[in-house]
Amino acid sequence: MIETVIAVLVVTFIFLALFGLSHLLTGKILVEHAAMRVARARAVGFNDFMCAKAARVAVIPVAGKRLWPEDDSFSYANELARVRTYLESPDGARARGLLEYEHWKDLFVDPGDGLQSVVRLKTGWFSLEGKASVEGSSTYYMGGGE
Repeated sequence: MIETVIAVLVVTFIFLALFGLSHLLTGKILVEHAAMRVARARAVGFNDFMCAKAARVAVIPVAGKRLWPEDDSFSYANELARVRTYLESPDGARARGLLEYEHWKDLFVDPGDGLQSVVRLKTGWFSLEGKASVEGSSTYYMGGGE
């Protein structure tokens, strides 16, 4: 009986450790994806606010609890529609009125100058960082290019 209890505890601990590790790896992948979205947004000429919105939307799966809207009957289709409207919002006040997640306040976005973008997300005990770079080409089609 004692051996069984010890074995179950060890197996449970291993399972929970693997579950936590998989959550961290998912977060790391999503932060890298967010950095790539920010780098792309900067490369096509978007401002810092637009880059931050792109990063926030990219990390929604690991952004924690949805703070706004608070309605529990809020469906996936409604959330998807709000994400589209959120990305179209012209300023921070309107954007906050559409969607807000728990860890968005812990998200640091540095769009850089188009050469390298950095995104950091603090979740619990860990801080995840993603970096990405793309070649800036906005001057060729947004004016100022040759």
